[in-house]
Amino acid sequence: MNLDGKVTNPGELRTRITLLERDVIVEAGGFQVPDLVEIAEVWAKWVNAHGSEIWTAQSVQAEAPATVIIRYLTGLDTSCVVMKGTEYFEIVSIDDIRDRHEYLELKVKLWRPG
Repeated sequence: MNLDGKVTNPGELRTRITLLERDVIVEAGGFQVPDLVEIAEVWAKWVNAHGSEIWTAQSVQAEAPATVIIRYLTGLDTSCVVMKGTEYFEIVSIDDIRDRHEYLELKVKLWRPG
């Protein structure tokens, strides 16, 4: 994998994550309840923000920011949610690296539904 001139080992995609899309379920009586529906379970390279990135992220109230690299996947947008373990992360931005449809770089931050 060649990302912006840096050779990266595909073996670095070693964190299992689940990609979810937001949905609304209509219950009996017409009540609408928010829900999350699984899109895919994939391997990712997960890098938590550190150093000066933390200060930048905190200036926009981003909690637990990280950069996530996954293999290219269609249908993913910033309304989707990433689940890592028991934590949920909101997708802040998506970059199709070099527009080659090989890898996506996701910038995420901790998401607390409700």
